[in-house]
Amino acid sequence: MTDIASYLELIQYKGPRQPTLEVLHTLHVRHTHSISFEGLSPLTGMAMKLDIDSLMAKFIKQRRGGYCYEHNSLFQYVLRDIGFAVEGLAARIRMNVPDDVMTPRSHMLLLVEVEGEQFIADTGFGRLTLTAPIRLIPDIVQDTPHGPYRLLRQGDEFRLQTKATTGWQDLYDFNLMPHYPEDYELYNWYASAHPDSIFVNELIAARPDPDGRHVLHNRQYSFYHLDGRVERRLLDSVGAIKDVLENQFRIATANVPKLDARLLTMLA
Repeated sequence: MTDIASYLELIQYKGPRQPTLEVLHTLHVRHTHSISFEGLSPLTGMAMKLDIDSLMAKFIKQRRGGYCYEHNSLFQYVLRDIGFAVEGLAARIRMNVPDDVMTPRSHMLLLVEVEGEQFIADTGFGRLTLTAPIRLIPDIVQDTPHGPYRLLRQGDEFRLQTKATTGWQDLYDFNLMPHYPEDYELYNWYASAHPDSIFVNELIAARPDPDGRHVLHNRQYSFYHLDGRVERRLLDSVGAIKDVLENQFRIATANVPKLDARLLTMLA
């Protein structure tokens, strides 16, 4: 069994290893602040492996981030190692999707049981990633360090929403059917290799910190302050993009072969 000590050091967690709500909350916050959401591997044609040893090596030794299957696969492993009861789930993305359009179950999230309650944990949903677990209770507003969320119940399905400046924004739909590594391997292949995948075609990175959220989409870097203000900057060179990746997202760009060439195509 892979030792999680190096992971706990990476996220600067020094607390107890006990399956309590306080531990779950702290781990979730520390993970999302410490490890960026990013898709540099599919963007540059690198292999995407979901086994725990590969994920530990990528996040810790290579100083990289990842997307939902990577974040939540490792977080699930860590939580189980500590003693939490955790199941993997799968969601249909509804963000910016018309109501009449069906989407596949392509996003990984986690169901955690702790202290007699069920919680949703999700450390890998891009710029709107939950930065703390929320209770699996519909129709109540639940605060997180980065704004309010809520769940709506639709039969056997739940819909996750977040409060935006224009009102409640749909994020994704899910049910409580357990999913397994074999399921995520299929989803991972599509997300990382299909020519139509957003991760193959666009530069995406996100990381929350105590003051707001860092977001990079192709050439545009944005910082979303907790008070609603947004700062935006259009990056005009490969060096500028890599500087933001290194300093705002804590990503070691030297560990991403072919990155410069791929970034040049976005600047053309």
